[in-house]
Amino acid sequence: MFRDVEQSPLSEFRHEDSSILPIPEISSESPCEATDDSKYQDDGKTLLYPNASDVFPFKTAERLLDDIKLEMKFRESHDPEIAVNDLQSGILKLPILKYARSNIHNPYSIGYLLDQVALKTRYEYESRSCPEFNKITVFMAVLTDPSFVPSGLEEVAKVPIYHLKITVKTRTYLERLRRQIGVQRYHLISALHPADAAELLWTDPSDPKLIESAYYVSSDTNKLVCIEIFKPELDESDLEAFSPERISQRYVAACHKFPDLDPNSIPSQAECFSTLLKIFKGPLNRQSPQDVLKTISADNKFLNSQIDPNWLTDRFHFQLSKTQGNEGEENCSQSMEFQPPNLTTYVEDLEVRNLRESYVRKCLELVLLGKLSYNVAVKNGGVQDSKVRSFQLYQINYSSSFFFHVLGESRNITDHWNQELDGSFHFMILSAAHYYTDKDVIKNYENQTKLDTVNSGLYYDALTYIANVKSSYQLSTFARKQDIVGKSSLDSALILFGIAPETTVLSSIDDNLLLGVYQKEISQATAQKHTQFKNALKLLAKAKNSESLKFYSTYEPYENAYQAYRMLEVDESVDVDVIQTAYTIKAADSPGLKVDCDRALYTLAVNKRSMALFKFLFEQCPQFAEVHSADRTTYQDALSTLQLNENASDELILEVFQRMWNQETNMSPDLFLKSLAALIKIGHVRNSLLIERYLETGMIDVSCLPAGNWPTGLNNIGNTCYLNSLLQYYFSISPLRDAVIDYQRALGEFQQSLGHLGGKRRIGGREVSDPEVERSVQFVYQLRDLFTSMVHSRSKFVTPTRELAYLAFAPSNIEVEFEETPPAKSLSDEGDVAVIDVSNESSEDVNMIQLTPPESEVEVEEEPADGDILLEDLQTLEPMASSTRVANISPDQLENALEMGRQQDVTECIGNVLFQLESASEPTSLDEDGEQQDIIKNLFYGKLKQDLIPLNNTDKVRTKIERFVSLLISVVDHPKDVYDALDQYFKDDVLQLEDGHVKRSVAVERLPTVLQLQIQRVYYDREKLMPFKSIEPLPFKKTIYMDRYMDTQNPLLIKKKQESIALKEALQSLKERQRELLGKNGSGLNFKTSLLETKKFMQSDVLQQHDINVQKKEESLKTVDSLILKIDNELAEIYQRINVIEQRMNDHFDDFREHEYSLFAVFIHRGEASYGHYWIYIRDWSRNGIWRKYNDETVTEAPESEVLNFTVGNTATPYFLVYVRKGQESVIEPLKRVVEE
Repeated sequence: MFRDVEQSPLSEFRHEDSSILPIPEISSESPCEATDDSKYQDDGKTLLYPNASDVFPFKTAERLLDDIKLEMKFRESHDPEIAVNDLQSGILKLPILKYARSNIHNPYSIGYLLDQVALKTRYEYESRSCPEFNKITVFMAVLTDPSFVPSGLEEVAKVPIYHLKITVKTRTYLERLRRQIGVQRYHLISALHPADAAELLWTDPSDPKLIESAYYVSSDTNKLVCIEIFKPELDESDLEAFSPERISQRYVAACHKFPDLDPNSIPSQAECFSTLLKIFKGPLNRQSPQDVLKTISADNKFLNSQIDPNWLTDRFHFQLSKTQGNEGEENCSQSMEFQPPNLTTYVEDLEVRNLRESYVRKCLELVLLGKLSYNVAVKNGGVQDSKVRSFQLYQINYSSSFFFHVLGESRNITDHWNQELDGSFHFMILSAAHYYTDKDVIKNYENQTKLDTVNSGLYYDALTYIANVKSSYQLSTFARKQDIVGKSSLDSALILFGIAPETTVLSSIDDNLLLGVYQKEISQATAQKHTQFKNALKLLAKAKNSESLKFYSTYEPYENAYQAYRMLEVDESVDVDVIQTAYTIKAADSPGLKVDCDRALYTLAVNKRSMALFKFLFEQCPQFAEVHSADRTTYQDALSTLQLNENASDELILEVFQRMWNQETNMSPDLFLKSLAALIKIGHVRNSLLIERYLETGMIDVSCLPAGNWPTGLNNIGNTCYLNSLLQYYFSISPLRDAVIDYQRALGEFQQSLGHLGGKRRIGGREVSDPEVERSVQFVYQLRDLFTSMVHSRSKFVTPTRELAYLAFAPSNIEVEFEETPPAKSLSDEGDVAVIDVSNESSEDVNMIQLTPPESEVEVEEEPADGDILLEDLQTLEPMASSTRVANISPDQLENALEMGRQQDVTECIGNVLFQLESASEPTSLDEDGEQQDIIKNLFYGKLKQDLIPLNNTDKVRTKIERFVSLLISVVDHPKDVYDALDQYFKDDVLQLEDGHVKRSVAVERLPTVLQLQIQRVYYDREKLMPFKSIEPLPFKKTIYMDRYMDTQNPLLIKKKQESIALKEALQSLKERQRELLGKNGSGLNFKTSLLETKKFMQSDVLQQHDINVQKKEESLKTVDSLILKIDNELAEIYQRINVIEQRMNDHFDDFREHEYSLFAVFIHRGEASYGHYWIYIRDWSRNGIWRKYNDETVTEAPESEVLNFTVGNTATPYFLVYVRKGQESVIEPLKRVVEE
């Protein structure tokens, strides 16, 4: 931690920098308040420089790095132009525009140590103000002129070496919360906030060693960057002492004092540097005050022979002290020794830290000097002592990547500085690099023009230049928005439109004529021609000042939806609300791209035919509402647009509008806007609440419809949401629903009708007992009453009876006692349907319900004409022994059944329901094994053929035919779509049986009318010993073709299946190889990037500077190039082959579409494996194919995007998909209502 500052300067801190959070006055009359530092501390969550974005200048990391390298070049320049422009005082604090045109080349290099063990030059400190959220990083390096290469030892001392210190204070909480995407922008501030000044070691401007210091802060997270440049630690007079002449003189003098020195062994310059380096490293290596303090004897012969010992006390804070022999001894001798300063308390003591940093700078300087001296001596043929070769252990790196690491920014390995581009005037003044994204360039442009409005024109020229260099459509579009239309440009536009400019008066040209020409020309134009016409139309619109032309040319949709998704930076699979959010963020972050965002939104609104997106577009871009306002059309024109007459009802108007909106394939974007304006006009004139609500939501509001125009919901009587979904699903299948509603047979009558078949029939491969038959009949009665109520009820929803829930949940082998219904009371004259419902919301004992039978039995008469159930004229009949009876279920039994429902898999409930429906149904026939054939089998059951083929005897095939009600597909292997999952289900397996290995193949022998696919989502975690739910997306389409899974003798289809297996194997092999080539090592590099870094290192100046000779370097470089080329070629070939194979697989079975199925129901579960909520989507072909969401008592229209939502991380996942055979969609009838007025 930093030491506490006893006298804080906060109350005295005054400045004119508006970027800094203001400091409140401290009243001297209130000592408590005056000593409360909490007001001035940095809590890590507050922007201390909230207005930093308003401070000029700003620079990006690349510009700061380049300025650091150029700083000393400007200061040392003798160019008169530099002096005239007052640039010899440095550029670090100047606006870029002031020095961007200066002709300065060969910048300084920044050298730093990679090995932090030999000498630590990077320190990280905890923040004194907020250690939890703030951290401080200090990095030290040297600035050297690479163009100055000493040729002799005398010149080594003349090498210019400057020191660079970068201090970064990172506020990690704000980095997580407020960090913006893209490059960070740092604004120059004139003073530090007191909370920062109190804990940062910043050099006093009056320090003679300090050349320049600058403070920059990022606008988004207030990351603080302090840059300081220092003079060399060893001045010219110090370095003169290391000239060969002075070294020789000093050594000769030392030989007189120390006779054991060899007069012929004069130390080299590098050896002297090494001795001084060891002296400075001694106190740096000491870790704590408890470590031994190593002193240097004043009589050390190496010290006296290689440096001037007086430096230690005069310059470097050593102390000369006496050392004494053991006390009590006679003639105890005394000697002198140099004691180094204690640098171990540098974390707490800023003064000690300042001294320690000066020692680090000295060491860095000596390392560089020693390496230069060593290299010069070797180059000149001098013999070097082995002891100075230690300099080669210090690896100085000159890469610029350190700067981004210190700042906490990331750059791609391919983001290299391009001097030709990035050093050009236009890139410089926008503080841009050629690899910046268009968004970052635009953001820089907007900041520059905001902060330096006087020079906006220059920044605009720079933006245009960068747009042309990068060939960026996005930048070019942005740059052209304020173009002035010149005469030549206007003439070219008219000629392109086939109009002679010499004989034409521009104002006389009708806008519709220009639009007609434009639309005709672009309908079959190339992309280049389209762009030319669009630019010409924009020029004409501006020249004519035509609002309609401006609107059309500005907001014309993109050519395809992909461009719109890319503009908003979202995936094509996202929902409408995500598109709206992405639009809002993009438009707010880059106001200059607002129009492009509007176009993207318009494009996606048309592409998705989304009412919600059109409404959002009208809200965000009023121009659409103005140009296509309903006030600009008449009521009759609106009806004509929708091809309606005045007698059409509101429901019919919406039906026609939906058909046009959803099913017309050639609707132009304009027609969407016109039809929407027409509907708005009709709704206003009619004052229609139904149309108004539809315009608001894009869906029909059920509350505005008569009861008979919308399906009935089902009340949830307690954890029965998936039973409700199942009941709605079965209700929508008209043959099943009609059979249930028409079911009138009593138990005895049913048993008589079975006759001799009663003992022979099998359901699910087993006999059906009499108790099971009885409970099944009673179950159908309960279901009949529910379906009847759903058809005829005036209410928006009805409540299933608890008997129905019990019979649906309780396994069929559980016997149920039934009681005869006693005589009934007469019904009221209102004629409501008597539906048994034991729920009583007014009862206080609802949890202790006793399911007693009603007092009478009610039988509903049938109307002979059409068989529909009448809702009036109900009669009280005498009870019949074989009629409907009530289940005698105790509250405990009911609770147990509901608990079973909570724990059951939905397929178990389906099994119970279907078994009882079959048990109560008369068989149409019996199979050879006695299995009953009935309406359930005809609708839901198919047959699978399983072949077991011994591998050692392929002629011995064992075949088994099995019935299936649904196909179970898994998401555990991350299938890309439902076909991929079905492929896994039907793929061949090799099994180990008693008679050896056999190949197991499965195919479909017969498909049902209704095809059910169950998605396995619950798996068992063997580590956690608990089940879990997988939310892996499984994309599926509205149509599926089952031909590839059929048992067939068609040789073409068999060949296609075999080819498909081979393609999958090849694809898997290619992807494995692709993963090998693209896999990254521990350093985050793959094969290719590792080779590129190796090549870069071999071609760098580092090897030459260190006289490292690489044998067969050119041959090695060629080998590296050939390997890179080989990897590129292989990856390109893999990419191409993968694309080819995937494309082949996508259309591999396109010629086999005989067994086509259409999606009509999707069961959804939201939650985890042990809990959650269920609902279902059902499609209604009779209403233009709309989808409805059945969520217990609520039934609403749902957009198709909600049904086909495959967003990653979405916990509302499909677990049961239902398709109907193509051509039999008529059996699906979700809307069946007959309500008496």
